[in-house]
This record gives sequence, structure tokens and C-alpha cells, in this order.
Amino acid sequence: MKSIPSKALLSYASGSKTKDFITCTIILLLLIGDVKTMTHILRHHQQRDNTGLSTLSPLEQLTWPHSDVKLPCGIVPALNVTSNWLQMKLKWLHNGKNVDLGHRYNLNHNTGVLVINNVRLDDNGIWQCVNEKQLARAINLVVLEIPKEPYLLIDGHRLDPGNLFVPVKENMDLSIECVVEGGNPMPSLHWLLFPSNSNIENEAMSSGLLQSNESYQEKDISRSSAKIQRVLRAHHNATVACIVTHVTLVNPLNTTILLDVQYTPSFGISRIPGFGIPIKESISVSLKCDVDSNPPSTPVWQKDDSAPPVLQTDDGFLNFTSIRRNHSGWYKCTSRHLLSEYSSIGYFLNVRYDLNDLDTVRKELIEEDNSGSSESVEVTVGGEVQLECPSGPSAAIPCWAKTGNDNDLQPIGPSSNLHIDQVLYQEAGEYKCIVGSKNENLEKLRVYTLHLNVVGGPVIYTENRTIVAHEGDDTRLSAEFCSNPMVNKVFWIASDRVIRPGTAVGQITAHNITSSTSSYCQVATLTIQSVTPIHSGEYNLIVGSGKTLVEATVILSVTKSTRNREPVQTSSSHSVCSKMFDNYLIMCLVTSIFTHLKH
Repeated sequence: MKSIPSKALLSYASGSKTKDFITCTIILLLLIGDVKTMTHILRHHQQRDNTGLSTLSPLEQLTWPHSDVKLPCGIVPALNVTSNWLQMKLKWLHNGKNVDLGHRYNLNHNTGVLVINNVRLDDNGIWQCVNEKQLARAINLVVLEIPKEPYLLIDGHRLDPGNLFVPVKENMDLSIECVVEGGNPMPSLHWLLFPSNSNIENEAMSSGLLQSNESYQEKDISRSSAKIQRVLRAHHNATVACIVTHVTLVNPLNTTILLDVQYTPSFGISRIPGFGIPIKESISVSLKCDVDSNPPSTPVWQKDDSAPPVLQTDDGFLNFTSIRRNHSGWYKCTSRHLLSEYSSIGYFLNVRYDLNDLDTVRKELIEEDNSGSSESVEVTVGGEVQLECPSGPSAAIPCWAKTGNDNDLQPIGPSSNLHIDQVLYQEAGEYKCIVGSKNENLEKLRVYTLHLNVVGGPVIYTENRTIVAHEGDDTRLSAEFCSNPMVNKVFWIASDRVIRPGTAVGQITAHNITSSTSSYCQVATLTIQSVTPIHSGEYNLIVGSGKTLVEATVILSVTKSTRNREPVQTSSSHSVCSKMFDNYLIMCLVTSIFTHLKH
């Protein structure tokens, strides 16, 4: 039988005809086997169907490949004794096409449930149960697939994984494309630009990266492109990162490159002693030239467009051991860069020779600590370290203390050596070993200072992994992160949106990073104004140093309760410990001296 053109049926059904015409048309198409036209009509009239299930948005069901899944029909038999599932003549549609039962697809005629065995990726899509009169609510079956590692393209060419640097000239534009193969549902791609450590405060870095288009997917490949409209020298050694998030990933995927920006030399001239201090004959003077260029270029000093009177060092110093009046003149710094010559502005060195008191110019300020000595110890975070106090055989047992944020001493306890296991970043700082002689009174003490430096990758500390907020309240999420060297990548991910510190998206504001009370630590804070249940979910803080990224998750749960909450009062024993330190020190030293005398 010849199929009926769907446009003609739609034109007729869209007029003033009743719903009975649509039902009769569906039955007719089922009889003649024209499922495609029937599906087209049903989709067109889903929003006009007031009978129930087909007007609702599809239910989403997630499953992994090679698993078995059950899809409920959703059509209820009529309430009479003779009706049953078998008489309803149920059929299932996949993406609008009739499903051939058998093999992997089995229909339970008693319940209407469709069982799919050994699910495959081609089972992904919209499934619907139909009969002669009804169309059930659709089910969106999502067959999960983990995306592969992303890679970058520049000018359509894939970058070599071993090539971390991308050369680009200053003031040029740069377009980069991120590609991810596989992944179902479609993964989310985000672009981030991280400045180098030397340019982390540069305002030009904050808006240098512009995403030119939204992420899109074609033939199981997701793509997104980004563009820097004008590459600046501040972008040199900056990191461009493509971050990939997906429902199947515990931690986001990422691929990064470093920008190698070629720029012409700029010069910086400094002097020892500093500018403003008169240069007197016979004192030592040093001129220093710093050249900032890429590729690097070597500074060369000139005096009055000729060679300088003294030899310069390889690092740009011009050292006058005992400067003379004939050394006065115009000095400048030059450099050859990419086959071109560049020069700094001139600096006139004026040597005064009518001074009588050269000793005041030569005077050096020497700070001498007669009470003890100082040294530095370095340890990796998570390791262990032992701080040794050089007390000597005639000394009593030393007392240890740590210098606090207000330079007050926080007591630790008496011990010859201070052993710390699983060192935290918060334990870095200045430690004092206070020693008294067992033959002398307590007023004669020696203090040894040890600086503990903790190095390692980034670590995130969160006070609460789960926060419960009341609807309508302002909510604050915060976390402390530490690293040495300091992190240069900080951002929040909320509802698949990347929020960088200092920016806001709707009711969500990511505040600027603030310093913590601990060395090498900082605090990231996210606030949500007037929270609603839609704000419930995961909020991810991602920080990184170099190519290392770590993530912490805070789960926000919003309740509808409106009861007032009393603020939690907290107190610190820090000031109490500080006030008790004098008594502690005396008791500690007396105890240690007594122990020595007893033995």
C-alpha cells in the first residue's frame, strides 16, 4: 500500500479537526507500516496532546555499555476485566523507528517492559512505547562513554605531545583548538589562561583569552576554540589549558601548552649604592644592566659610545672597585637581538672628589645577634624532619617554641631535638630553641633560631565537605590551599561553569584570593546570595602549580527550613598561650636544669 504524505496529514490535522482524527491516522499508519510518518505526526502534536504522558519531557536513564537495562512502558491498560497487556499490541520505537524484537530486545507482554541485553553505544537515544491509541512518555537512554585525553590544534595541526612550548611573536593573534574524541554524553570543554609566576599580578592577563565559539560535537568528536586577540610579552611562559569535565570522570582531564612569546629587549639599569646617594671618589660602585627579551640577549656596557673603563661581568655588572673622577661620563647598555641592535637611555655617572669623610660612605650596617645562631632546614610536605638544637654538654634540656603570626612565641615543649612526622605546610616557619646553662641563673639564655621551609605540590584543606544552607540565606564556601612554589592556577567549577577569582556569575561570586595565616597558604572563597534549591550540588575548587592540578569538592544542600540559626561562637587559645608563655618557659627551664643536676 502506498504511504500517505506526512505534509498532507499534518496540514489536515493542524486545522479545526478533533483529536479523533489524529488517533485514527496513527492506527492507519500502524496498519500500513508507515512508522516514519506516524512518528513525524506524533512529534508535531506532542505539545497539543492533553491526555498525559507524551507531553512530558523525556526521562533520562544512564547506563554503561555491555550492561542490561529495563525500560518501563508507561502505558496503563484500560480498567476493565478483559483488557491486558497482550491485547494492547505494544510496540517500541527507537529514535522514531520501529524496534524489531528478539536477539537483544525482549518485550515482556505481561508488564510492557522492554529488556535490552548487552547494551551498545548505538542503543543511545530516545525510546518510546506506543500502541494503537497511546504514546507513552519518552525515555532518553544515555549509554555512557568515557572521553579520551584531549589534544590541541594550532592552524589545524596537532601539537606534538612532547612539545610544551608554542612560539608566537609579540602583538600577533593566536588561535587554539581543543579536540576530545569520544565521550557520551558530550563532554564540557573550558579554556583557562594562567600567567607565569612573574606576571601573576599583571592585569593584562585577566582578559587575554577569548573563547570564539561554544563547544560542539560532530562524529563523536568534541571541539572548542579559543583566541588571544593580541599576544603581549606578559603572556610569555603563560599556560593555556583546555579543561574537560564529564559525568564519567572523577577528576577533569586537561591538556596545556606554554606560550613562548618573542619580544624585543627592554632595559633596566640599577646602581649600588642606590640612586640618590652621592658617588664619592675611592668608594666601590656597581652598575647593573638587566635585559628583558626573548630569546634572551646579552647586555653590553658602553661609556661615551666606547668601551667602558672596567671589565663587565657576564651577568651585566660593571664593577668599580675604587671609583675615580675620570670614570664620570655617560653610560648606556646595548644588546643585539635577532640581528638588530637595541640600546637603553643614557645614564650620567657623576663622581664627586671633594669630600673629606670617606669613612661615613664606607660604613656598613652590621646586625649581629649575640644571643645565638640561625639556620634553615627544608623538608617536603608529608615527610618528616628533626630539628636539632646545638645546646652543648653543659646546657640544660632546651625548650622549643614557634614564632606566631604576631611574633609571639607559642610553646611546644622541652626536648633536645624536635621531631615532626608528616609535615604540613602550616608547620613551616620560625622555631626557637631556648637553652639555659645548668650552672647559671635563668636570666642567661641562648636562643637558636631555625627556619623550617616546606616545599611540595599543591594541597587543599576544606573544613566541611558538606554544607547545609537555608533557602534565602547567603552562603559562603571556602577552602585553604597551600603549595611551595605557590600555585598559579585557581578556579571554581559550579554547574559546569568556570568561575575565576574576582568574577561573578549570577548570584555566585568567586572572591579574590586572600592570604592565610600559614606560610605558603591562601584562601579561596565562593559566596552565593539568597540560595535556592537549584544551587544544591557540587562545587569544585581546582588549584594547580605547573602541570599539577588538584581538586576539592564541597557539596551544598539547600533546605526549605526558615528557622533562625544562632551564630557559632568560637574562641582561640592562642592569646591565652601567649600570656602563659613566660611562666611556661621558666617552669620548662627549671625542670630541665633540675633533671641534669639530678643525674
